[in-house]
Amino acid sequence: IKKENIKVMLVRPPQLFYHGTWPQGPRLSIPIGLLSLGSYLDDHGVDVDIYDCFVEWDNVYAENDSPIVDQWMSAHENYSAIKNNEKEVDSKKLGHFGASWEQFSDAVRERSPDIIGITNLFRENTSETLEAARIVKSIMPNSCIVIGGPNATANYEYMLNKCKEIDIVAIGDGEQTLMDIIQLHEGKIDINSVKDISYLSSGKLVCTDRKVLVNDLDTLGDLNYDLIKLERYHKYESEGVMSRNKFSYFGSERAVSLCLSRGCPYKCVFCSVHVHAGRKFRTYSVEHALNHIENLVKNYGVKHIHFEDDNLTLDKKRFMRLMNEIVNRKLIFTWDTPNGVFANTIDMDMLKLMKKTGCTYLILGVESGDQWVLDNIIKKQPLRLDIVINVFQMAKKVGIDMQAFYIIGFPGETKALIQKTLDFAIDGLKKYDVIPHIAIARADPGTELFKDASDNGLLVENYSITNASGVHADMFSRHLITTDQFSPEYLERVNTSAHKKAIITIGLHTFLFLIKHPGILYSTIRHMVYDSKKLKLKESIVKIFFTRLFYKNSMVKYSKLLKR
Repeated sequence: IKKENIKVMLVRPPQLFYHGTWPQGPRLSIPIGLLSLGSYLDDHGVDVDIYDCFVEWDNVYAENDSPIVDQWMSAHENYSAIKNNEKEVDSKKLGHFGASWEQFSDAVRERSPDIIGITNLFRENTSETLEAARIVKSIMPNSCIVIGGPNATANYEYMLNKCKEIDIVAIGDGEQTLMDIIQLHEGKIDINSVKDISYLSSGKLVCTDRKVLVNDLDTLGDLNYDLIKLERYHKYESEGVMSRNKFSYFGSERAVSLCLSRGCPYKCVFCSVHVHAGRKFRTYSVEHALNHIENLVKNYGVKHIHFEDDNLTLDKKRFMRLMNEIVNRKLIFTWDTPNGVFANTIDMDMLKLMKKTGCTYLILGVESGDQWVLDNIIKKQPLRLDIVINVFQMAKKVGIDMQAFYIIGFPGETKALIQKTLDFAIDGLKKYDVIPHIAIARADPGTELFKDASDNGLLVENYSITNASGVHADMFSRHLITTDQFSPEYLERVNTSAHKKAIITIGLHTFLFLIKHPGILYSTIRHMVYDSKKLKLKESIVKIFFTRLFYKNSMVKYSKLLKR
């Protein structure tokens, strides 16, 4: 349909979340993908609107003083009956978060967009993405529905076949693709001129040519935070709806997620980043990144930044320039790296500068405690465990809190090799205070792990993690792996055992730390007493660990901020 003055609506659908132990309820961060798309379109004169269902929840406006997360906890039973054929779930433990489907429908009618872009980040929210598409098409039958995001990119054929209401799946970077789709609907180009899309034509799958990825990310322009309700995200976080686990202090709820690069040159078998972002490391310039950070800190009052890059420190020279200029511009904020960094690039000078610029913790992607597994199964070259241990030692000496990712359950691993990883993780905690995050290998579509496991009949597609109170646990079916060496049940059992050992060690280290720092002990007790007014004792203890006691060096450095 040829039309001028195209209106675009970009949407994050609502989602089901389980209660969990910490943080309770849903997770919320700014939709940086939609924000990047919206900002690019806005720069090019397109009438664009971002509708994030996560911050359009009816009960936010309820006339009561209870925190938002408490409102969700008490209201979720009303939503848990939503039909969800894509997931095997326990409806008593899950709750709908975000705008109701009725509210979302009203928003679509009010805006009457010509093109609706719906983000699909993870497999876990696929069914909500499809439901949103069906609702939009029922209201706006002549609209063009475009699905994008990492999971949609990896599962475009499934999405199109499962939901006939979807017109196009956009693959990878979406800025230029969406502009081309707009030109398509203006009648300026034909559909085969739009690169990196998939669609059905007479029931047959069509995939257009791949485009050359944007290398200079500066050309995508600046993010326009006025396109989203930024203050609402801060409000939600202050009332218990967190985006990431982080070191918390008074004001740290004013946090945002930020990506200063895209793409990864490494070939880890479990990772699907290359599917949507490519293997080439592409960056914003240091100047552009600094201006962006300065804008957030000085004009939007941001206090904390989650650098979501997959390889923040890959270009060491660039990263050091960034850190030095943060110091030179006197930008005051705290930051962390929730997706992890690569140990090979880190040295003592970098760690000292990280601490100086406000780093509250680093996560290293270690993955395995056995070098042969790293080299031959995970293929995480050129990572070496001796370098990892050296970084652990340096971080402890500098005084930066550190955590590490580990994964167990790859085809080719034996029980003995799995135990080596578990022992390495616990040893790193005992010797260097590196908190371990141990996950069970998950074979996501688009990864080498998924292909190999599928080809060899090793996938267990309907096994669901049962520990709904765990930090990483969920109630959704996952592509887990079984071999003649192990089953998902075995992996879960040894993983749980390792975490229990970690909890005991962390508890002992924390006790000794608090005895050594009576001022912090006092502020911790005071904070727990304050929380006890609205939380049970167990919940208060869990919260104080996840928001403060996991970050002992940061508690010392920022002790004044904890006393306000």
